[in-house]
Amino acid sequence: MAATPTPRAVCFPMLKGGFGKSTFASILGGILGDFRGHDVLVVDLDPAGHLSTGLGYYTRENNSATDLTDVLLGDADLDAIVKNPGHGFDFVPSLNLETVTDELSKDSVLASDLKMKQELVDKHLGETYDYMLFDVPGSRNKLTNNAVVAAPNAILPLMPVPEALNGLRETATRLVAPIRGQLGEFNILATVPNDLSARIDHRTKDRKLLEAMNTQESFASYLLAGYDDVDAQQGTLPDDYDLESVLDNHIPPFARIRADEWDAIDAGDMQPPKPPIRHTGAIGDAYEQRQPLTAYDPENSQLEHFGVVADIIEHGGVPQ
Repeated sequence: MAATPTPRAVCFPMLKGGFGKSTFASILGGILGDFRGHDVLVVDLDPAGHLSTGLGYYTRENNSATDLTDVLLGDADLDAIVKNPGHGFDFVPSLNLETVTDELSKDSVLASDLKMKQELVDKHLGETYDYMLFDVPGSRNKLTNNAVVAAPNAILPLMPVPEALNGLRETATRLVAPIRGQLGEFNILATVPNDLSARIDHRTKDRKLLEAMNTQESFASYLLAGYDDVDAQQGTLPDDYDLESVLDNHIPPFARIRADEWDAIDAGDMQPPKPPIRHTGAIGDAYEQRQPLTAYDPENSQLEHFGVVADIIEHGGVPQ
């Protein structure tokens, strides 16, 4: 029996593709739903439909089908578009999303940005579903706006690629800061490295990402973008913010490596760890089999660390 949850809507809102958003949505849906017994809805809001394809839903356009437009702007019930892929969570696949975006754009800005909150989250979170997870497009549009308003709790996956830090900065300055200015509150529950594979005692891409996450004021400023006196464009925090506390509050313990630990690693006084979440070929294999990793390889070692991210969702932040 699952513990009584605090209902929460969560989004994965990186304004760039290729960081693992769809993978996180699929795996966390499986952990929260299949492994922990919560009632979970996963929603694919990306017109490219990578998440949908990975769960066996291939149709991106069908003008005769009931779709998200009918739920948000018409009188259709959510049940009319919900699928059950059989992995412990319900699912809304990517369908006619270009049309949905166009239809939302015809309404006033504020009214159209509230539709998903009003018609999906307010009506069903805590009643039908314990958790609602939204896979967000990699660009700013009406679907992105709706997702972050409806689900003001974010998990930000990062991969060790050259675009990672710039992608986070763009997300912070172009999405997070404006939404915080509009809503007053938008919670980044955690920023999570994934697909790691290299040593961190050498100058690898993994090292560059992890060291930036764990030591740089600019990284912390991205996480707090939109709050008073935080300058994410310049990468600075006001004097009354403690850098270590900000990082502790946003990085899972398995990826937290402090400045003195980096010094010890470089001096040869500390065995370099292999921080999760590590690369595993099973994620790609699961995708080819149109299953989440939780169904394809439920004993996979990396699921333990995805479980920590699920803990963060249940707790509402990184436990301190």
